[in-house]
Amino acid sequence: MKKILIILLFITSPLNAEKIEQLSWFNLQELLEDDKLTYKIIKSCVSLNSAVTELIKEEHPDLADGFFRTANYLYPFGILVLKRLKNIDYKEAEKEYLSSIDIQTSDYMDYMIQNGVINQSFIEGTFLGEDIAYCNEIRSAIEITLSESKKQ
Repeated sequence: MKKILIILLFITSPLNAEKIEQLSWFNLQELLEDDKLTYKIIKSCVSLNSAVTELIKEEHPDLADGFFRTANYLYPFGILVLKRLKNIDYKEAEKEYLSSIDIQTSDYMDYMIQNGVINQSFIEGTFLGEDIAYCNEIRSAIEITLSESKKQ
């Protein structure tokens, strides 16, 4: 049975590879210059942090809370970027964004669960640790920018 599960994981892994890609390859300057990329990265960061929250909340509620706070902090920025990209109203953007987040969160969870079977860890052996750090950098950059703009 375990061999069948591992074989299935290798067969389905390429499907997730299309949906889950490494975020930390992009630099912050690229995000500032490309709204589509900004949207993609923020959406992925929210999804990644949401997936980690869901997977660890039972065993590590305090740690999960930190991931949850990051996802919730970045969430409205994704809606605002989508609203601007598609020139749609906020409610419509929020509905589309939430649907997209739900799908990508599930993709991340599937990817991490598969990795957990192989490596006994949701993150070890993947680029997800780097991406979590990258998402934290993005959050920090937004916080600093907002803080600086309030001073002016």
